[in-house]
Amino acid sequence: MSRLVTIVALLDELLLFSAPVIIAFLLYIFGVIPLWIVVVLSAPFLVITAYIGIKVFKETPREYSYLGGRGVVVEDLKPEGVVKIEGVYWRAVCLSCEAAVGTCVELLDVKNGRAYVRPCQDM
Repeated sequence: MSRLVTIVALLDELLLFSAPVIIAFLLYIFGVIPLWIVVVLSAPFLVITAYIGIKVFKETPREYSYLGGRGVVVEDLKPEGVVKIEGVYWRAVCLSCEAAVGTCVELLDVKNGRAYVRPCQDM
């Protein structure tokens, strides 16, 4: 999963968990409930949100099941460009080579969100 998708998902969770906190603070500001009730109501939501945030950003990427898989060049690799492997678009680097649009490539590795590829070896 890309970092952007992770951040959007995390923001969605933050909004979900922050809504009760915001409502509690608004009720405090308008004098409906005392501050200690706001703290008691908000603490579990804030702890869960912090836990989710820390866990998401410390999680290391899982191995990709399609290492060694084949894909096609979507944007010329000179040596960087874009490839599509198993329906997923990747910013890619062609190791010691260049590849034109439509060329078959083989996925060798994924590091820091970049796919490292080489042209397919026909057998």
